[in-house]
Amino acid sequence: MNLKKITAFISAAALALSLTACSNDHYTKDGGEITTAIITEDGTVMENGEVRDALDPGLIADREGGTVQVPVSISTIVSTAPSITEILVGLGLTEKIIAADLYSSDVTGIDPSICTIDFYNLNIEELAVLSPDVIIISGMSMGGGDDPYTALKDAGINVIYVPTSDSIASIKQDIEFLAAYTKTEKKGEALITDIDSAVNDISAKAKEVTVKKSVYFEIGEAPYLYSCGSGTFINEAITLAGGENIYASETGWLSNSEESVIAADPDVIITNVSYDGYDFNEIKTRPGWENITAVKNGDVYKVDANTTGRPSQHIVDGLYEIARAIYPDIYYISE
Repeated sequence: MNLKKITAFISAAALALSLTACSNDHYTKDGGEITTAIITEDGTVMENGEVRDALDPGLIADREGGTVQVPVSISTIVSTAPSITEILVGLGLTEKIIAADLYSSDVTGIDPSICTIDFYNLNIEELAVLSPDVIIISGMSMGGGDDPYTALKDAGINVIYVPTSDSIASIKQDIEFLAAYTKTEKKGEALITDIDSAVNDISAKAKEVTVKKSVYFEIGEAPYLYSCGSGTFINEAITLAGGENIYASETGWLSNSEESVIAADPDVIITNVSYDGYDFNEIKTRPGWENITAVKNGDVYKVDANTTGRPSQHIVDGLYEIARAIYPDIYYISE
């Protein structure tokens, strides 16, 4: 498969790799995230339902139960993933991003010329020369495996880690964490409020669903089919809208077969595969797919790869896109 096709997996392939790379110490055998620390209004730190020592001033809890020192000020930031870049832009920090990964080049508001860092072929010297106030790493566990950024941390550069988000709740936690770290809490609260409003709106409209439709969500096109099961925010979006993911009995981001899609006979097919030259209508012409209910009824839809594939505040748009594809009569756009 070429690079464009891999990129078109909406980073989902990268998400799967990232989840695999994370330390198993922080996840259950089913892929669920172990309860992490939260801070109450009085500064008490609760972890797994028990009181932990209060944090010192200037420390915040990360999503894995550790603590991170908040800098006095931040002038320059390096982002390693488009989802992180989108959150930083949403927090009003665009001008502070001096470098980002290659896939952040299409993030609205970012100068594509700064998106030159290939984190699959990491150049530590390049990052050291930039000497940013902080490098924000996505997809790595804070405590797992060899850390390629050790040399940078030894050189005095702040490196913080944000685990790959696989749920709407963890996306909100990432926004909250990054807002606290960058002292942009009010903007973070606004982003989270928008997510909550969308979830509440869709949940309310889902009560109008009388017949649940089965849904196949395609992330990677034939012959390298890729989809998702439970424990992913896409599955959560399908369920929230009132649909049923044909792979809900499986967990995480997964490779699937044409035979299993045909056998499941989904009512709706949604794809977010997106790269130059790709026409999603090819789904309708695949041998053996002509008798699938979704194909026969013309219920094959394309949604935006970024809003449905990146764990950031733009999941709001993704939630509505997925909902409208499944039940257009319920989730219509008012004039």
